[in-house]
Amino acid sequence: MGKKAKRLCKWKEDDIVKKFDKFASIVKNPAFACKKCGRVAVKKKWLHKPTELK
Repeated sequence: MGKKAKRLCKWKEDDIVKKFDKFASIVKNPAFACKKCGRVAVKKKWLHKPTELK
């Protein structure tokens, strides 16, 4: 069983720097925004309180 992915809401600046390629692929063409922190992602699984962008 694989490790559960960390949601973007919990990513710190250091996480973004270390995993920038992964971060870029998650936010490149966003379809969802988090109501909690305002971050965006291509899939809602990356956010705590996702809402679809229209």
